Amino acid sequence: MKAVPYIALVVIGGVVATVGTTAHRAYPWWGIAGAILMVLAAAVYARSWKRFSGLLFFALGWFAAALGWSITGPGGSVLVEADALGMTWLYGGAGAIVVAALIPRPLLEGTDVQK
Repeated sequence: MKAVPYIALVVIGGVVATVGTTAHRAYPWWGIAGAILMVLAAAVYARSWKRFSGLLFFALGWFAAALGWSITGPGGSVLVEADALGMTWLYGGAGAIVVAALIPRPLLEGTDVQK
């Protein structure tokens, strides 16, 4: 039962990457901004819930899905192109995960939490 939260965080990371991948093309610059904010919010949630191990599992799910969507398919189609929009989405999402990792722990948990 200890693995269930981590499996959930991997799935959440994959879902966030999938939604962000579709949003970044549907509404070009507003979609990227919203998708990156969604990654940041989910990453902060993962870190608040399970600390750095939770953030790591969320990031694994996010990177696997985001990079999976950027691979050229059998018909030659690709969802994340190697242009300004696609690279902004991939690097912006990765940057949002790094920002979540840099937030001081007392801001996430408070100062009266038992260890």
